[in-house]
Amino acid sequence: MIGLEAEYGYLGSKGSKQDPNAAPRGDAGDGSHSTKIGGSYGYGLIGGRLGYAHDRSLFYVKSGAVFTTTKTNYDDFNNNPSVSGTLHTSGKSDNVGYAIGGGIEQALPPEWFESAKHISIKAEYLYLGIGRTQTTSGVDSPWGHTSTTTDHIKGMHTAKIGINYQFEGF
Repeated sequence: MIGLEAEYGYLGSKGSKQDPNAAPRGDAGDGSHSTKIGGSYGYGLIGGRLGYAHDRSLFYVKSGAVFTTTKTNYDDFNNNPSVSGTLHTSGKSDNVGYAIGGGIEQALPPEWFESAKHISIKAEYLYLGIGRTQTTSGVDSPWGHTSTTTDHIKGMHTAKIGINYQFEGF
């Protein structure tokens, strides 16, 4: 069986860490880096499914294009005893990547209830290959130097379960 599908969903993946190079420079080691993928922008996917149906089960592989937004921030508040200052960099980008995975979909037995013949449940795994390198820059104060940060975002693994309803005529 061959199929085409589109989906839109929430992907609120974020992370942060302290700058490992901040303390050796003589400041307080308070550099903070954060990356957010999706968030309030969500994600979109357009893909195809290729599967094998056996009885009421469908085993399939899925591949397609994934659309996300990535936002990065870096803040460093220098508390050096001789001089203090701040650095803030941020960037936002729209990304197009790939999705690849597979799953199983199981149709409910129609004898359970009248509408069951239109309902199926599924479990699916997808790898979202975002493959994004994002560089942001900012000016630190009071010195006025331009600094840059670079993020390498490879991708993420996702798993989901769902309920599908097939409308009459399709």
